[in-house]
Amino acid sequence: MDCGSNRLRGGPLRIAYLLESTELSGGVRVALLQAETLARRGHRVSVVSPAPEPRWFSLARARFERRSFSESRELLAADVRVATFWTTAAPAVAGAAGPVFHLSQGYEASFSFYAERREEIEAAYRLPTRKLAVSSSLAARLETAGYGPVENVGQAFDATGFFPTDAERPAREPVVLMVGPHGADVKGIAVGLAGLALFRERGGTFRLRRIAVEPPTPEESASTVIDDYHRALPPDRMPFAYRASDLFLGPTRAEEGFGLPALEALACGVSCLLSDTPGNREIAGEAATYFADGDPEALAAALPGALGSEARARARREGPEVAKRFDPSRVAERLENAFLRALEAGERRS
Repeated sequence: MDCGSNRLRGGPLRIAYLLESTELSGGVRVALLQAETLARRGHRVSVVSPAPEPRWFSLARARFERRSFSESRELLAADVRVATFWTTAAPAVAGAAGPVFHLSQGYEASFSFYAERREEIEAAYRLPTRKLAVSSSLAARLETAGYGPVENVGQAFDATGFFPTDAERPAREPVVLMVGPHGADVKGIAVGLAGLALFRERGGTFRLRRIAVEPPTPEESASTVIDDYHRALPPDRMPFAYRASDLFLGPTRAEEGFGLPALEALACGVSCLLSDTPGNREIAGEAATYFADGDPEALAAALPGALGSEARARARREGPEVAKRFDPSRVAERLENAFLRALEAGERRS
C-alpha cells in the first residue's frame, strides 16, 4: 500500500464518497458536509455519483464527479472510499486498493418499508467494510446485529443560520412543527398526527405545520390536524421555519439513526417534544421534553408541558449549547483518525 505510506508521512488523503442520490435529504446533506469539512482540512475529497451535482448544497473545496461508480477516476485513485448508503457498499468494495468504510446513518434492515430488501441490506452490511455510525445508539445497534466493531464518529451539524430569535413570540395560537416523510415509519409521523388529534379533541389549540420533501400522503391529505404543508423547503429557509414555531414535535421511532431536525430545532432554541428513545436522549439530553415512544396518548398528555413557559425558556437557554456538541470539525477529525488507522493497519499487513 504505497499510497497509504505516503499519506502516513503527513500528506493529504485522497478520499472518495459514493452517493447514489443527490436529492434533497438529511442523509445526503450529512455526507456532503463530511466531505466538505474534510476537504477544508486539506485532503483531496471527491463526491462520486451517477446523479447530477446537488445545487442545494455548496461544495467549495470538495470535488464532484458525475460518473458511474465503475467508471469513476476518483474512486480508482482514492486512498479511502466511503459508502454512504447500503446500495453503495458493493461498488465501494469492488476494486478497492485501500480501506473501505460504510457510513451508516440508520440500520435500514430494521425499517419496515425496506422489509422486502432486508436480505440485500444485511448482505451489504456483511461486506468487508469498516463501519462508521453517527451516534452511539446506532453503533450499539450495528454491533448487536453482528457488524462490529463499529466506530461512532458522531453527527456533523453546521449550525450556520440556526440560532434563536431575539424577541419572544407574541401570545397567540401556538404553532407546532413536524418534519419528515409520513411514508418512512421510523419518522413516527403517524404517531405524531394521532397524538395531536387527541390533544385537539380534548380542547387543545394549535396550528400544525408539516414540512417534508415528498408531497402529502393520502392519509395526510385526509387529516383534519394539518394546517400548513410545505414541500421541499430549501435548506436555507429551514431556520426561519423553526424560529416561526413554538414547538418542534419529533416522534421518531427507536430505529431512527439520528433525528437531525430535532438538533436543528434545538439550535434555534425551540421547545422540543421528542419520543423517549436512546437516540433522542443522546441528541437532546435534558434540553427537551419526552413522551413514551409510539404512544399517542402519552404525546397528547405531554403537549401542555412542552408548550409551557418553563420548557420554552429551557430550550432557549440549553438548546444552542446542545447543538455545539455536533461541530463538523470534530467529526472530521474522528474520520481522519479512523482513515489513518486503517491505512496504517494496511501498511503493517504489507
